[in-house]
Amino acid sequence: MKEVLDLIQKRKEEFAKLRLFEYLKDESIDPLERVAWAPCFAPFAMNFKDLNAYALRQEPTTDPIQEMINTHTYEDGQHWAWYLTDIERLNIDLSMRFTETLRFLWGDETKRTRHLCYDLFALSLSQTDPLLKLAIIESIEVTGTVALSALAKLGNDLEQLTKKHYRYLSAYHLGVETGHVQGGQSYEDTDNFLKNIQLTEQQTSKALEIVNRVFDSFTDCVKELMDYADNHSFAQPFPKIHKSEALLQTTI
Repeated sequence: MKEVLDLIQKRKEEFAKLRLFEYLKDESIDPLERVAWAPCFAPFAMNFKDLNAYALRQEPTTDPIQEMINTHTYEDGQHWAWYLTDIERLNIDLSMRFTETLRFLWGDETKRTRHLCYDLFALSLSQTDPLLKLAIIESIEVTGTVALSALAKLGNDLEQLTKKHYRYLSAYHLGVETGHVQGGQSYEDTDNFLKNIQLTEQQTSKALEIVNRVFDSFTDCVKELMDYADNHSFAQPFPKIHKSEALLQTTI
């Protein structure tokens, strides 16, 4: 497993250089403007609950690795509620027509974020080997620590500005993430455990492929969020007219 963890570390270093993470920490930009992309992240924040419950979790099980994964999914699968609370506290909880909401959630602005969700589901459901599921989770956890480290700074700035506390977009979220599968062990114990797992040549090859695919999908998603932040303000967090709506109007 060490070869797989080494690749995850390498991809983490590349991932951390994406422009969004510097943008989130940039004190020269109003904190509220730095969070204007938050609605665009809804497909992932909400789908992550189902990914844990229906794709990564497998019960009942007698496999100790799968049991570790199951424990992890119960903790990680609850964070969507924090996202909803933060959206409310940021006053982005706007009234929209149902059709407008659907156009946004399945529109061009969120297509790469949705693709990330589909990719993670496809990868997770296709793995019968819990060790390969571990490669998926470890990759997700590492991308999470990168993003949440940047969000910790943003969350602090938001709290100072709004006098409200945040849980998803803040240091609170980072504080409950270990950077490893959360199976009830300490970070050090989990780290040693993972490094000592022996994979076959075939498992290693497949795990390396999985790691690259997960990081590629997360990279596309983060670039989409940055594009959204470049083109939307906190005062107008949703597009005034969606491309799909414009196309529909031209055909009427």
